[in-house]
Amino acid sequence: MSLIQVRIGNCIGLRELTFLMFAPNLKILYVANIQRIEDIINKEKACGVENSEIVPFQKLNELHLANLPQLKNIYWTPLPFPCLEQIIVEKCPNLRMLPLDSKSGKHGENKLIIRYGEKEWIEGVEWKDEATKSRFLSSCQQV
Repeated sequence: MSLIQVRIGNCIGLRELTFLMFAPNLKILYVANIQRIEDIINKEKACGVENSEIVPFQKLNELHLANLPQLKNIYWTPLPFPCLEQIIVEKCPNLRMLPLDSKSGKHGENKLIIRYGEKEWIEGVEWKDEATKSRFLSSCQQV
C-alpha cells in the first residue's frame, strides 16, 4: 500500500512538510488552516537528506492550499509536475512564487489550471519568466 492522498489541517506548530518527499505516489495534497507553516518542502531539510536527488510530486494531480498565512514556499525550484491538473490557492498571502516553469504540469486539452481565491494574490505572483507567465496566466481562474 502506498500513500496517495494527504490532508493536513488545523495543526499547531507545524512549519513544514518535507516528509512528503518520501511519498512518491502522492496524487492529492490538501493543506489548510495551519497558522505557522512556512514551507511545504523545506530546502535545508530536503538537501540534507542522503538521497537528495528525489524529485517530489511526480504523480500529484491536485494541490490545494488554503488559509496558510505564513506559507512562503512550496519548493525552491520549478518542478515538472507531469500529472498535475490543478493548483488551488486560497488565503495564502505570502506565497508569491509557484514552483513552475513553462514546461511544468499537464499540457494540451487537460492542461494545468490554477484556481485562486483572491485577485490580489494572483496579481502578486512572481513568475519564473515571461514564458511561464504567459503559459499559466491564461489558465488561472478565480474561485
